[in-house]
Amino acid sequence: MALNIDLLGQIFVWGFEKESFSFEFTELLKRWNLGGVILFSRNIVSPAQLSFLTDLLKSISKIPPFVMIDQEGGKVNRITKDFPLFPSNKYYGDREDQEGLFQAYKITAKNLKKLGINVNLAPVVDVLTNPKNQVIEERSFGSSPEKVAELSKIAIQAIHSEGVLACAKHFPGMGDISLDPHKDLPYNHNSKQRFETTDFLPFEEAIRSGVDFIMGAHVLCPNLDPKEPASLSPVICNQILKEELKFRGLLITDDLGMGAIQKNYSLENACEKAFLAGNDLILICEEFEKQEKILEHFRKLWMDKKINEDLFSDRIAKIMAKKKESIWE
Repeated sequence: MALNIDLLGQIFVWGFEKESFSFEFTELLKRWNLGGVILFSRNIVSPAQLSFLTDLLKSISKIPPFVMIDQEGGKVNRITKDFPLFPSNKYYGDREDQEGLFQAYKITAKNLKKLGINVNLAPVVDVLTNPKNQVIEERSFGSSPEKVAELSKIAIQAIHSEGVLACAKHFPGMGDISLDPHKDLPYNHNSKQRFETTDFLPFEEAIRSGVDFIMGAHVLCPNLDPKEPASLSPVICNQILKEELKFRGLLITDDLGMGAIQKNYSLENACEKAFLAGNDLILICEEFEKQEKILEHFRKLWMDKKINEDLFSDRIAKIMAKKKESIWE
């Protein structure tokens, strides 16, 4: 596939600041053909306003966008008013309530779809092995890899049953960290064998279940790659996830605006590394000026042939194929 430079924006998913699109963000959407948008509580007043916003987004976009949200249940819900809310993954894991879990994710997906949202960035499939881990806590189904794998499969099936796309997170696993990547870069010193027997199991089950996206973690895992955090690591993104675990869906970074990345890399460098590592989609959740700067940076990389054009072409073709298969009406 020869790259149409007008499609370059397809590899990016952006957040925005307020309850409506600014003129500048609207122009950015039109000019760059962004791959998608992520929604937060700051963008949501009511279901009616949200439905209007997603309709507007689709009318602006030449190519159907991924409309993403974190509606996990428990403490991570971006929509909290006039919307069905359910307990955390831990609640269902502790009770081994598979039917309740299926209904929670199914009803959530059904109502997200009504509002024009086509991607739920869920479920969290991290195995909680560190009791001091305040980042994951109740977001995990538990400490047993087998139980987390089974319940993750059920959650993905439930999301899919309503025609919404699912995302397993956070690869290669954030269940055994102490620091919060929103602020600092956590380390996980476990061996590769430990990852294979614990953290990878739910991701392997998610892949078998046809999960659409996997989100990479901002965690440095020295025994997998001593140089780069997982989200920027070719070893972890390409060699392990795509080659060894045979993931064929779309790999998306966690927000590259987090402290774990910003304290150690410039945003341009982080985005470039993430792309070269094997990420199909790059996520930046805020700061319009930085977003536009990144888009210009990638345009220059393409114009100057600093990144192989085939790499751009292959990623964009993969994104477009997923959209045609799942969200193109």
